[in-house]
Amino acid sequence: MSLPMAEQGRRHEIDFLRVASFGLLILFHTSLLYGTRSWHLNSDDPNRVVDLIAVASHPWRMSLLFFISGIVTASLFERRSAGEIRSARSRQLLPPFIFGVLFIVPPQIYVGQYDSFWERMTYWEFWTYYIHGGIQFEHLWFLLYLWFYTLVWSLMHRFGPHVPDKLSASLAGTLRGRWLLLLPVLYLTAARTTLYPAFGETLDFMHDYCAHAVYLPMFLAGALLAGHASFWQEIDRCKWRCALISLFSGTLLAAVVLTLPRDQWPPEMLIAMRMIRSMFQWCTLLTILAFARRLITRPNPVVAYLNRAVLTYYVLHQTFIVLLAYLLKHSGLLQLWSSIPVLLATCLLCAMSYELKRFLSALANRLHRSSGLADQPS
Repeated sequence: MSLPMAEQGRRHEIDFLRVASFGLLILFHTSLLYGTRSWHLNSDDPNRVVDLIAVASHPWRMSLLFFISGIVTASLFERRSAGEIRSARSRQLLPPFIFGVLFIVPPQIYVGQYDSFWERMTYWEFWTYYIHGGIQFEHLWFLLYLWFYTLVWSLMHRFGPHVPDKLSASLAGTLRGRWLLLLPVLYLTAARTTLYPAFGETLDFMHDYCAHAVYLPMFLAGALLAGHASFWQEIDRCKWRCALISLFSGTLLAAVVLTLPRDQWPPEMLIAMRMIRSMFQWCTLLTILAFARRLITRPNPVVAYLNRAVLTYYVLHQTFIVLLAYLLKHSGLLQLWSSIPVLLATCLLCAMSYELKRFLSALANRLHRSSGLADQPS
């Protein structure tokens, strides 16, 4: 049975999961400094154990974010038209994306490659070069993808509400019993086995076929299943089974990553690992959704505050991490022990930036009202 989101009340667990997912993203990006994966900057003493943070979180974290973004988007359709939602999402997502790509991303690229290339250029010369042909999305790709997926969802409603309603009922009816686990895992495995070897995950919006094949269905599934009580009852019923599968597959992934370098995996093992990764991805997502829905039923003032701040944290955090790492690296201090100070300093800088944004917004509103412009017709 499908229930309007308004009748279900505010989903407090969704607020919590949104905040927690972005918080985990800050931890993930900090860990890249100290693991073995090449990034903007790396510690001179990389630690293979740190890679476990990526192994344990990367397969499912962004899928969860797109799934809950779909839930939130579906809830908006209870109160607004498709056109209003497209306009609101464009105002919410595109300005920070454009501003971030132009001004927030360049510093991390500049300092990340400064010693090898950019030291022969001033920052202004680098920025001019960047604007004229070197633009990169970096971590802000999520905003563009989310905006586009919201556009796709809103366009589905142009054919009438019966279209998403029929799709919703069909999907909720299909994902029951063993098919709740089997169908998504098979789909994710197929996408990972066929598209990833050919295209990889490029974060290039026009050519990121593998990522779109995973994240767009996750977003649409969240939107379609948000109000279906039968789906939420089904994942609650099998939450312990999902948790055990998640634990088993995650442990197996970690054991293989720690003991055998990826370039030594034979083809058969690579296919098996992609299936195990898909099991871990989907079962972890279901486990988190089920337990969060059961355990988080009340509002929390800290979560409410961070829920408003999370976009600011998201846009700024990676540049803060890279700049802090640059200072530490040139002081010879970018060692594993510095990970906690970098993490705490990043959160503090994000918090200060958000409070500054709040202050400037309040000041601008006050000046706007005092000038009398607010009473004039637009």
